[in-house]
Amino acid sequence: MLYQIYETQRSIMEPFADLAQAASKLYSNPLNPVAQSPFAQRVAAGYALIHRLGKDYVKPEFGIRTVRVNEVDVAIHERIEIDKPFC
Repeated sequence: MLYQIYETQRSIMEPFADLAQAASKLYSNPLNPVAQSPFAQRVAAGYALIHRLGKDYVKPEFGIRTVRVNEVDVAIHERIEIDKPFC
């Protein structure tokens, strides 16, 4: 149940994260006259934060090929036990 709620929330936030990224770039663009206002940098940082909170991150590759056990290198074979949309 929590997985579905998380995925629903992430799907709903995705367009807002994209909009926040565009607004952040707009407020930090030096060619934009609004970007010269005193609070433009803070507004751009707020939108950048919203974008980073709402965007989807890809799982990184761990890159662990061997592990030393009792002074012997043991090969690691990564496999997926359970494939779920979260964790």
